[in-house]
Amino acid sequence: MRRSVTQAPQQADRLMLFARIQTLPLLLTVLTAGLLGWGVLMLQDAAVMPVRVVGVDGEIRFLQRDRLEKAVAQAVNGSFFSLDLKRMRQRIEQLPWVESVSIRRVWPDTLRVKVVEQEPLAYWGEDAMVSQRGEVFTPEVLPQLPGLVTLSGKTGSAGNISRDYLRMRTLLGTVGLGLTHVWVDARQAWRLKTGDGLLLQLGRREVMPRLTRFVQLYPYLITQTGRKPERVDLRYTNGFTVRWQSGAEQAMRINSRSMRMDRGSAPPRAFHA
Repeated sequence: MRRSVTQAPQQADRLMLFARIQTLPLLLTVLTAGLLGWGVLMLQDAAVMPVRVVGVDGEIRFLQRDRLEKAVAQAVNGSFFSLDLKRMRQRIEQLPWVESVSIRRVWPDTLRVKVVEQEPLAYWGEDAMVSQRGEVFTPEVLPQLPGLVTLSGKTGSAGNISRDYLRMRTLLGTVGLGLTHVWVDARQAWRLKTGDGLLLQLGRREVMPRLTRFVQLYPYLITQTGRKPERVDLRYTNGFTVRWQSGAEQAMRINSRSMRMDRGSAPPRAFHA
């Protein structure tokens, strides 16, 4: 009997020791989680890991630097680790003239903000501009930039209009003509105005072939007549009409085989918008 009584306390001690060993990893896990949570909270505290330096990179021509710096300062609303870079980038991209923004952290307390500015292609209507990427944006103050054409049309068509304008500019440049205004109305009909006041009506069908036909015949039109046209209506399949600066109007028929113009008083046939 003594032997059995002695063994009972020993078994109880072993069970308690085993229980303590089993509990120790759980206690360590809880302690570690608590320390990590405390550390995360501390790192999110702007007073513990503040952002002290914000550098702005990129070539700035039109964007007001003071507005950019103010927007960047207002967007810094956390510590070095907790700062929401996506939200900060979106806020800066709302500024006029800003095309894109990238932000990176530089240990231990610096942010580098790289700004890519919109590169203007043309004016858009009366109070906006269109970028080289065909995106319409509205600066607070329109800059006076010499040589920029004015494009007019539906905002949703700005990309297509910009692309076709570049093709037209290149084509007209081969005969020394530059554009000052391009209109595309609700029916997608095109009108062009050159630097010397010439108005070209292209309609809405076969716009580039019509303009190409005009460019091919333009030197002959000038050299053979000795007069400058004021308006040319190219919305015909076999010719065009010309209004001269003197006020006279004349129809020109085109010989499709030789691309020769035949002068005539009657308008060409087959008018198409």
